[in-house]
Amino acid sequence: MLARVAGNMYWMARYLERAEDVARLINVNANLLLDLPRGIAPGWRPLVTIMGADAAFVEKHGDTADETKVLRFLIAERDHSQSILATIGSARENARTFRDAIPREAWEEINGLYHFTRDQLQAGLSKRGRFGYLKEIIRRSQTVTGLLAGCMNQDEGYSFIQIGRKLERADMTTRILDVRTASLLSGEVGDLRPFDNIQWMSVLKSLTGYQMYRLEMQVRVQRDDVLRFLLRSRRFPRAVLRCMDDLGERVEQLGSGERPLRVILRLQRSLEDLDVSTLSQDALHELIDILQIGFNDVHAALDDTYFLGARATVPDVAANVA
Repeated sequence: MLARVAGNMYWMARYLERAEDVARLINVNANLLLDLPRGIAPGWRPLVTIMGADAAFVEKHGDTADETKVLRFLIAERDHSQSILATIGSARENARTFRDAIPREAWEEINGLYHFTRDQLQAGLSKRGRFGYLKEIIRRSQTVTGLLAGCMNQDEGYSFIQIGRKLERADMTTRILDVRTASLLSGEVGDLRPFDNIQWMSVLKSLTGYQMYRLEMQVRVQRDDVLRFLLRSRRFPRAVLRCMDDLGERVEQLGSGERPLRVILRLQRSLEDLDVSTLSQDALHELIDILQIGFNDVHAALDDTYFLGARATVPDVAANVA
């Protein structure tokens, strides 16, 4: 397989996963703001921070991060490479380069997802239409995932798609944990402790993990157990350790991946040895920084080993939308 094709498969999966996760996060944040008193609600700024886009947001919109500005930035900004519109456009353009290597139905679904995202954009930016618009993006993204899992040859190409999806998923899980836990109420807050529970539930719901948490942990929602579940579970598909396990298996199947495997193994061991009950908020933030650096190291090792620095196809989104 050509390095450029492998790289485009990898990036297509990352872009689709990113768009789906951002759509889910926006809907959950909107619900959270309805559940919390105005004085302690986190607002919309944390969503920009989760995406690591504070500087880009301030440059375009200034310091005021109100609902309208943040949602336009995260959903519809044509020249912001991490908006839902831009990432789905990038996924589509990458998929176009290898459309003969995936089931025709999967390509048609990706193409349809892009046209839906573009054509229904105004509805997605309205309060009345936003939830349905984002829910449809999530549903269509999961349809693509299901089509590829159920109908694509389980060959090298599919392994690169899985590697991209799992790495992006682990990255988004840690971003959500880092920013969300930073805004959570301290356990020492007196009459506001019930709201602390609501916010931890929002962390799980951001990752569609609430029911699976209750099934596996069988305890009420609380800090240490949520962290243990999202960082160390080997059953929940969005848990960081499970993503690293899946990554390692795929790289082993591809072969010649000694360098990325070393980095993945290091991350697995650090998570296996982790005692979340000893983590203060500062220690948790430091741990997540270490994990994110590790994910960047995994990407660099994958790039050097398989993609040879080949650039993914990134379209001119503004031109496509026009």
